[in-house]
Amino acid sequence: MSINNKTQVPIKSELSVSDIYSNHKNCSYCDQPFFEKLWCKKCDPYKIIEGWTSENPDVDKFIKDTMYSRKHGTWLEWVPFDRFTNIKQIGEGGFSKVYSATWVDGKANYIFEYGNWKKLDPKPIKVALKRLNGSHEISIEYLNKLKIHWNVYLEENFSLRFYGMTKDPITKEFMMIIELANEGSLRSFYLNEFNNISWDDKVRILGHLILSLNNLHKLGYFHKNLHSGNILVCRDYCFKCYNAYISDFGLTGPANKQKSDNKIYGILPYIAPEVLKGNPYAPSSDIYSFGIIMTELSSGIPPIHDRKYDLNLAVDICNGLRPEFGKGTPEFYKELAYRCMNSNPRQRPKADELCKILIFWDHSISGEMFGYNGKEVESIFKEADKEIQNISTLHEKNPDAIYSSQSFSFNNLPNPIEENMNNNNEDILNEYEVCSYCNKSITEELWCNECDPHYMIDGWTSEITDIDMFIKDTMYNARNNNYLLLEWVPFYRFTNIEQIGEAGLAYSAKWIDGKSEYMFIIDGTWKKLKSEPIEIILKSLNGSQNISTRCLSNKLKFYWNLCKKDITLKIYGITKNPNTKEVMMIIESTNIKCLRNILTNDFKNILWKVKIRLLWNLAFYLRYLHELEYSYKNLHSGNILQRYNDSNNSWILDFELFEQSSEQTSEYKIYGILPYIAPEVLNGEQHTLSSDIYSFGIIMTDLSSGKLPFYDKSYNSSLATDICNGLRPEFGKGTPEIYKKLAYKCMNANSNERPTADELYQILNFWNDILNGKVLGYIGKEIKVMFDDADKEIPNISTLHEKNSEANYTCQIFMFSNLPKPVNSSIIISYLKETNNEGNNHFDNIVCTYCNKPFIEKLWCKECDPYCMIEGWNSGNLNIDKFIKASIYNARKGPNLKFLEWVPYDRFINIEQIGEGGFAKVYSATWIDGKSEYEKLVDGSWKKLETKSIKVALKKLNGSQDISVKYLNELKIHWDIYLKNNYYLDFYGITRDPKTNEFIMILEFANNGNLRNFLSYVFNSILWKDKIVLLGDLIIDLENIHELGYLHKDLHSGNILQKDSTLYVSDFGLSGPANEKSSHNKIYGVLPYIAPEVLNGEPYTTSSDIYSLGIIMIELSFGKPPFYNRKHDLNLALAVCKGLRPEFGKGTPEIYKKLAYRCTNTNPIERPSANELFSIIKFWYDSINSESMQEEENFGYKGKEVKAIFETADKEISNIVTSYEKDPDAIYTSRDLTFSDLLKPVNSSNQVACQDSQLDDLDVERIL
Repeated sequence: MSINNKTQVPIKSELSVSDIYSNHKNCSYCDQPFFEKLWCKKCDPYKIIEGWTSENPDVDKFIKDTMYSRKHGTWLEWVPFDRFTNIKQIGEGGFSKVYSATWVDGKANYIFEYGNWKKLDPKPIKVALKRLNGSHEISIEYLNKLKIHWNVYLEENFSLRFYGMTKDPITKEFMMIIELANEGSLRSFYLNEFNNISWDDKVRILGHLILSLNNLHKLGYFHKNLHSGNILVCRDYCFKCYNAYISDFGLTGPANKQKSDNKIYGILPYIAPEVLKGNPYAPSSDIYSFGIIMTELSSGIPPIHDRKYDLNLAVDICNGLRPEFGKGTPEFYKELAYRCMNSNPRQRPKADELCKILIFWDHSISGEMFGYNGKEVESIFKEADKEIQNISTLHEKNPDAIYSSQSFSFNNLPNPIEENMNNNNEDILNEYEVCSYCNKSITEELWCNECDPHYMIDGWTSEITDIDMFIKDTMYNARNNNYLLLEWVPFYRFTNIEQIGEAGLAYSAKWIDGKSEYMFIIDGTWKKLKSEPIEIILKSLNGSQNISTRCLSNKLKFYWNLCKKDITLKIYGITKNPNTKEVMMIIESTNIKCLRNILTNDFKNILWKVKIRLLWNLAFYLRYLHELEYSYKNLHSGNILQRYNDSNNSWILDFELFEQSSEQTSEYKIYGILPYIAPEVLNGEQHTLSSDIYSFGIIMTDLSSGKLPFYDKSYNSSLATDICNGLRPEFGKGTPEIYKKLAYKCMNANSNERPTADELYQILNFWNDILNGKVLGYIGKEIKVMFDDADKEIPNISTLHEKNSEANYTCQIFMFSNLPKPVNSSIIISYLKETNNEGNNHFDNIVCTYCNKPFIEKLWCKECDPYCMIEGWNSGNLNIDKFIKASIYNARKGPNLKFLEWVPYDRFINIEQIGEGGFAKVYSATWIDGKSEYEKLVDGSWKKLETKSIKVALKKLNGSQDISVKYLNELKIHWDIYLKNNYYLDFYGITRDPKTNEFIMILEFANNGNLRNFLSYVFNSILWKDKIVLLGDLIIDLENIHELGYLHKDLHSGNILQKDSTLYVSDFGLSGPANEKSSHNKIYGVLPYIAPEVLNGEPYTTSSDIYSLGIIMIELSFGKPPFYNRKHDLNLALAVCKGLRPEFGKGTPEIYKKLAYRCTNTNPIERPSANELFSIIKFWYDSINSESMQEEENFGYKGKEVKAIFETADKEISNIVTSYEKDPDAIYTSRDLTFSDLLKPVNSSNQVACQDSQLDDLDVERIL
């Protein structure tokens, strides 16, 4: 329904009616008065604070605090005990009993809808009820423990849900309502299922426990009573595993007792010896209890089950007695449990350390760790699984071994000492290994977490120290580099190895294991994902077996830095050929081919769009290298790899030849493929950045012709001489002239006159944008035609050629002497001369029309013009041009990327007049091209999407040949409102009638016309609920206009448009003729809709718009235009000022009339705001359409009463006659009006009577 979908403003429930404060009460939470029968919205958005009591003020306050705070949308509920069924006892502790039950209503859930919270339909759920023994007189201390439990639940992700509280009506004891654990307590779980619980399950359960305990400790709490009876287990049927949850955070002792400093509460074997001795409880005491639980999970038997739980046992525990482990328990598991049960609390591990260890074990068992420690852990636990079936859990329990919490008090216990629990316990760290990266000690069950988040640093070597350290550096720094890292991969993990490059330098292969991928877990660790075999490229580092390891490492680091910046092929890792001893990079190979092979095998299928994209990628790559002052030295089509798909990205492969220009040696050696080597390099000069540009130019000829350069010549000194004399490869048939010019500039014999890599990138980026439809200006169209024409010649180009046997396309070392000084041929000179002349005569003076800065060559001003739309058109009016261009320039700043377009008039067809106002004519038309749509790409540029023709409205602005600055400002207001709100008809752009030269707004077409016409056609079929929706649409639009600080100033049913079933306000502020310079003494509009104070010459205000809305309300009720039977002249203006208002339709509800009369009140101050109007209309709408609102009361009415009022009014609609004879001088188009000496506005008697009546005085009983 549109009234719901369009609203963006907050909906207010407190409404301004005269008796709103009557009969109020105070909120039980904040003690502030209610509004009528409303709740206290500030304290109680869910309407749950009032209407109940636990009969204990402290418990009430506790629950209401949670409702008021409602952190994360979570709070406690008070639930009457009779809302639970099927109550069965399932457990008992020292201070509580636990029951399972069905909560008939289930947990209350809400959604935020129209400014209020709506309760969703409840569903029964199964819960646990924990009766707090003695809580009929619950102590403040115990209530504080409950609060701690609640705070932990709010902050902890691994807790069972705490839903609320209830009370047993018989015993008066309070009960906690908690999520039910389907497997019961950990103790009952392992006693029943021990021989079916694998070590994988045990480790996962312990991991859950320690994560929860760690979070508890981080919050500043400790448990104080941790044992297997208050650890609850849930079976996750989806993931086929068990999850464990700690319960009873801090809930030790009976509920009705105050603090007792000399009492110890708990189950004796789980209590740490220092606590038994009388020392205060600490986080390390919880760790001791955790160690005891580890022994239980190992043995399947409760701890020290065969002993009486008394003073003697307490003495033995202090002397070092600990429970036994089960058969086959891994030694490192025992080691960790003994560390937890250490008699010295300071020697126990912290919860955070335990988290890391148990997560490591869990991942190892799951096969997600592939370091040597991980594999060893996995193997040991799998071996331990074999013993589980042989462990007997039968045991005879001592009758005085009490497994529920009790209070203890011991005196004169011995100081806790360490029995020889584990022979390896002393000097434990001395026996552990050290991390190969940081050289610090690591414990047996731990890896070096600080250095090795992915568990990969240890367990391998390349046998080259510098390479090892380089790879380990990437692993260590992975967290800071988008988790990119290199791997060392043994060579035998590759199969199907085949040579793909020259001289045995590149190979395709299958990597059996595939690239390691990880997922970051919420606990801060990493989980290895399952990987599949992948195709890769193995790239040998030429001569790596002979160069220094430091030099080799530096070359690898340089390529790795390129990979991290995502401007080259991804490098996955390093390997080493055991036969040749050459180091090889492992590189991605997804649909990647060598450019030379692509040209040889597939030339006729490669369009110019693809060629330009490839060159653009190559220029981007080259630009980056040159910015770092690296030159490539060996650029040719044989070492360029291309991903041959939609992206057509290209990369240089032989990176080891990169060399900083400042570090080149003076040794006279030339290396490469002869046709690609720059003539100055052939002549013995140093290779420079511009030498790479020459090679780039040769590649451009490769792409044009499909043939290798100088394929018919011997690659010797004769060819070198010809190159120095200006010989260059041929271009293919139909190659665009601008392409040849750019290639010849690259191949200029004078290296100083070649373009830079950045200039190449800018030009090719522009061409790429043109060929991908992102440049629409006149230059773009011209260039696109050139390349489209060139595409037509591609099938006619023959790539067959007979290669000279001495044309060697592998890299060689050359030594030339006495070569001529490089010069340009006459062909090159002619192209370069033409380019220079063109630049001097045509481009030097072209500047951006928006910022007035010069273009670069044939580029557009990308800074100003993200959509490439500013240039190439002219509206004929400088101010209109600036207005449209400003919208284009600012488009990037807005969230919706909206902008105006200038559209030539000939792009519209089927133009038909459909309406006329005082200052404009409206036409329907088909816009052939449709609205331009763009998608922002990763590189920051924009891709034009394919569009379709659409139907639009053309609004011709009368007299706009000389459009005034004032009217243009009103157009800008119209645009500004459209930009800031999504709920108005689209404003697409501007065009101009070539015959009249009048400007025309291009607007979204409203298929159901204006409101006035709509009412005349279908009034008798419009129910009141539909009128309320239409009115809501109008008020939302008006409210948004007013919130933005604007006024409409000409609101009437003729400029309210309907598209589908929704109404839209149009013509914001567009009152008056387009060519008028100022309008100090003039009033513009349709007389019946103009507020009386405006008729009297007072300035227009927001309340003047409200008056117009009130007239429209009357029109919606009557079905006829206001004052249709009168002349719209001075007499009518006088009558309006005396209080005359239009008639209402038969059966119009009194509450509707009252609201309309308030809107048309003569005193602007008495009129409601748009915001208040919306609140009222929203209440009416909800009352009519929502069953849940029937008992809600607002404005003195219940929802069901409002619904009945409007449904009764519906019965009269069919009896209302809408035919009428209009006075010829009743003018319903906007015009200029001037009145003087009008009377001071007053209200009519009808208005006064209606204003005096109260909503709750109206007679509704006869309706109900």
